[in-house]
Amino acid sequence: AGRPYQEPVVVHDLGPMDVDCSHCHALHFDSEKLTKSTRGRKHFGMCCLEGQVQLEPFLAWPPELNQLFLSDRQFVEKIHHYNSTLAFTSLGVGVDERMTHRSGTSSFRIHGGLHHLMGSLLPPDGQDPCYAQLYIYDAEEATEIRLRRDGNQQLDHDILCNLHDMLLNHHPYVNIYKHAHQVLLEKPPEQRTNIRVRLHLSEGTDGRRYNLSTANEIAAVIPGDGSDAMNENRDIVLRLQAGGLHRISHLHHAYSTLHYVLLFPKGEKGWHLGIPLHDREGRQSRSKKVTQLLYYAYRLH
Repeated sequence: AGRPYQEPVVVHDLGPMDVDCSHCHALHFDSEKLTKSTRGRKHFGMCCLEGQVQLEPFLAWPPELNQLFLSDRQFVEKIHHYNSTLAFTSLGVGVDERMTHRSGTSSFRIHGGLHHLMGSLLPPDGQDPCYAQLYIYDAEEATEIRLRRDGNQQLDHDILCNLHDMLLNHHPYVNIYKHAHQVLLEKPPEQRTNIRVRLHLSEGTDGRRYNLSTANEIAAVIPGDGSDAMNENRDIVLRLQAGGLHRISHLHHAYSTLHYVLLFPKGEKGWHLGIPLHDREGRQSRSKKVTQLLYYAYRLH
């Protein structure tokens, strides 16, 4: 029998990815350069908009986390599960119920986008704590509770315990939540049902500052009874117990760091509305801001 016929394959070769952006030093293929580029000076827009996007690099990971990424295959394979059980916030979605109960292959379709949810500082009576509630506990007790949850039995006890300790030492929101918990406990028991605290983004927070901040530099813990004004882009609302789930605005600078704790173990700020663009001379613009698209294009390059 003859050999089966195969269509000839056309090779598209972009060449090496070794052309350096003169502004942010991201590497590009030569074919990505802007049309105004010359042989001696090549311009790129996808990485930093020719120097208009200027973001500080993220802080180095703690050594214990870096070592896990480099040498522990089991950890890397289950990174999603480790992150989810250590996160401060849960993921919420709107489920399209029209697809859920159809016959045939099981289907799950999201209606709308993902969002991040924050619960109260204490769980309802009779339920185990989860997410941010566990950072009030020591590492050993918190780990035992995490491993009791469905799907978490496959996770390594020692790794979870060490990661909990790492976040206690490095993630500033741990101390913020502990302080909020203490503020609420100081109220008389009869007032605790209605009382809440706001984690208010400090007005002086520099949108480009990525050095490790203290809890007081990031947010103020402001007690209230629910009648005070709130800016959802700058505030996270916490109650001691009950009160349902609070949706964190995707415009809040802590939106990513509260959920993806193993990507941002030192609580670095993510994208928010106040990050300025820069002009060609490097000066900050007062009116033009970095969009989400520009922010993540810069980070991914």
